[in-house]
Amino acid sequence: MSALAETADAPPAEEAPTNKGRRSSSAAALQGATAEEVKSLSSQFGIVEIKAGNTGAGAGGGFGMNAPGFGAKPKSFAGGGGRNKGFDVSAEVTAAWDKMCDDNDPTHFVLGSYSDDYKTLELNSTGEGRLGAFVEALNGLGDARIGWGGFRCYGVDDRGTTVSKRAKMVFVQYMPSGAPAMKKAKMGSQKGAVKGAFTKAHCDVMVEDPADLVKDELVKDLQAATGAHKPNGYEFEVGEFVDADYYNLGIGKNAKGETSTK
Repeated sequence: MSALAETADAPPAEEAPTNKGRRSSSAAALQGATAEEVKSLSSQFGIVEIKAGNTGAGAGGGFGMNAPGFGAKPKSFAGGGGRNKGFDVSAEVTAAWDKMCDDNDPTHFVLGSYSDDYKTLELNSTGEGRLGAFVEALNGLGDARIGWGGFRCYGVDDRGTTVSKRAKMVFVQYMPSGAPAMKKAKMGSQKGAVKGAFTKAHCDVMVEDPADLVKDELVKDLQAATGAHKPNGYEFEVGEFVDADYYNLGIGKNAKGETSTK
């Protein structure tokens, strides 16, 4: 036999394998399958969901454990908007605070204290008295009971020909030194829930002793919480005016135009 004949009769050489057109076994099995076959095969290959003839993996996904949506859904551990599990502010406390924030209501202070199981902030006292009455209510709690509360005072602008007053709510956290350490520690996690009920507060203060509510210090806290326009005085008791002339522009008839020079 000639060399030419031998070459012609030889079996063709096997092509080297390539990745071109290669498909997974699940994709190959689903190609061209009927709806019933797809349903059966999807269970076999662990495919979570087949939609309207789409047997592809989808963007960034795959079949089986790689399929989009496979496995447990992720849980969010974001904060609960100020809520604290196992702790509530009673409706009476919230209602009393809302009354205090109403300019047409005579209520000027609110104090809440904890229930025996420390799971509820209950209304301890409220009234028409000003800062002095609130301090007296705190003294009534003693040095071993924690609480939350606040009072209404007024920012006063005395410009001589014009005198205006604006209500200011002061939010107070009472944490006496004699209170149990664990109870005081829990106040931090409960503050969001309390502030959710005690709305419209202009500034926050924390005191260990009712005597810490000094008017001059409160003026500093209130002025720090205001914007560029600052009252030139505050009223903590009826008929009282506490000087707070931040810009040194004068008070009453001696007041100059409101221009910051400080």
